[in-house]
Amino acid sequence: MIKKADSPPAPAAHREECYTCRRPRKNCLCGSAKPFATRMRFIILMHTKEAHKQRTGTARLAKLCLTNAELIVGTDFTRDAHVNSLIKDPAYSPFVLYPGPKAADFRSLAAGALPEGKIPLVFVIDGTWRGAQRVLRKSPNVRALPRLSFTRGYTSQFIIKKQPLAHCVSTIEAIYYLCKEAQEAGYEDLKGREEILMGIFKELVDTQLGYQKGKGRRREDPAGGCRP
Repeated sequence: MIKKADSPPAPAAHREECYTCRRPRKNCLCGSAKPFATRMRFIILMHTKEAHKQRTGTARLAKLCLTNAELIVGTDFTRDAHVNSLIKDPAYSPFVLYPGPKAADFRSLAAGALPEGKIPLVFVIDGTWRGAQRVLRKSPNVRALPRLSFTRGYTSQFIIKKQPLAHCVSTIEAIYYLCKEAQEAGYEDLKGREEILMGIFKELVDTQLGYQKGKGRRREDPAGGCRP
């Protein structure tokens, strides 16, 4: 007697994705983004792997909240015409947001380190710690920029991911803390609007914690990247 083969399992239902925040439509966070303007301009350089693999990355959420921000994907920006034109634009004073012993902060910029009439153009590298280092190594035009950092240390609240070093924070946290310190230094006048960044970030974390605790169907994404 020939036994009839079992029917193959039905394919898993395809989850619709929001093409803006790249999250499942059920957990889309676009509605929580209330865009606001900053005096400084942000250019988020997203590592290619981060763009293709991450669903809990925060760079896209930061971009949604900031009207004066752009997001560019790649690993080597040496010959990127747009990046180079921004760096050379006389309207801007470009920096890369990255720690280092010679890094400036907004307290020193407010004290006269920023040329009069120049707008801070802040390049933010989005990716894992190694990924961010790789972007800098491959992009001498970005690596050569003066570094900008914080006046004090912060601990990441991105508790769904393990950070490799104590001073590592997510991209959206880095931008939030920079906005806070620019506000304290008198450069920005955000009137608390920077809290929109932290609000959407906490919503992301709370959603993922719900999955980890078994309150949702499944976790959306494994632990992964961070930004220095």
